[in-house]
Amino acid sequence: MLPLLSAFMKLLLFGFSSKKALIARILLLEKEREILLRHYRFENKRIPIRHLDRIFLAVLNSAHSIINSLAIIKPETLLAWQRVLLKSFWTYPPHPRGGRPPVSQEIKELVLRMKNENLSWGYVRISGELKKLGIDLDSTTIANILRHYRRKGKIRASLTWKKFLKSHIDSLFATDFFTIDTIFNQRFYIFFIISHGTREIVQFAITRNPVKEFVRQQMILFEEKIKRPVYLIHDRSGELFQDYASFGIKEIVTSVKAPNMNAFAERFVGSIRREAFDSFIVFNEQQIRRILVEYIDYYNSMRPHQGIDCRIPAGTLPPDDPLHPLKCSGIRSKPVLGGLHHHYFRKAS
Repeated sequence: MLPLLSAFMKLLLFGFSSKKALIARILLLEKEREILLRHYRFENKRIPIRHLDRIFLAVLNSAHSIINSLAIIKPETLLAWQRVLLKSFWTYPPHPRGGRPPVSQEIKELVLRMKNENLSWGYVRISGELKKLGIDLDSTTIANILRHYRRKGKIRASLTWKKFLKSHIDSLFATDFFTIDTIFNQRFYIFFIISHGTREIVQFAITRNPVKEFVRQQMILFEEKIKRPVYLIHDRSGELFQDYASFGIKEIVTSVKAPNMNAFAERFVGSIRREAFDSFIVFNEQQIRRILVEYIDYYNSMRPHQGIDCRIPAGTLPPDDPLHPLKCSGIRSKPVLGGLHHHYFRKAS
């Protein structure tokens, strides 16, 4: 309010100035305006006008028309400001309506979170969960909140693939083939099964003829090893389609051109290629088998895995030593694949 009062005081002082001083003041203001407009046009920027500036110009225009003298705004803009000023002056301030207080945005977001994390929950179930937290919200209000978020597309329509994998991770396995070619153009197929929960390679085999019978024999061995109902993810390769139900296995077939649905298996293939086979010239099956056995033993029992917080798939990290957290004495190393990698461990005391 003070800037507005100051502007009106300056305007009042103009009336008491001498004619020469008034002309000099007007010429100065005209020059300042010219410099200001030139600067903003050169920078291609809009002149910042505050709310109080708008009120001052609108009131001044009401007292004496200044439309033809304006250069920083359009005449229709000034007239619009003047209409808004008059409307706000003659409009009564709104009175608060009765009824329930509005639901805070924080509670609305909590309702949305509960729905997205528990897709089967209805309005009454969410209302009960909120009451546990000391929030009293009836089912009609919850329905209105969810209807609003549903229109915005913020509520998931069904169980996501990521959530399914997370909820079944301990009984979820994946299988696939990858190929290794020798220097003599012989192609070998490597079959493997990986555990989603531990990232352990629980089974692998090598063949030159990946037919259904070969896969069936691998499933027999897998069933004997696991001895419990599990899920098995595989792609649409013909040899991988089996009567899995007879082995107590529920199959999950990935979609066409959707490698991310079998991401753990794809990641293992990338790892074994980069960390093992890409560093060797392969001559025969015996060499492939030796590399497989040594690398998978390293992968399962020695190599920390980033996806499981740097734990070892088939083992555990040693407990932290609170007395000597940075102690480096007694550390030994063991070469893997001829020194391509090394396994580090503490010498037993």
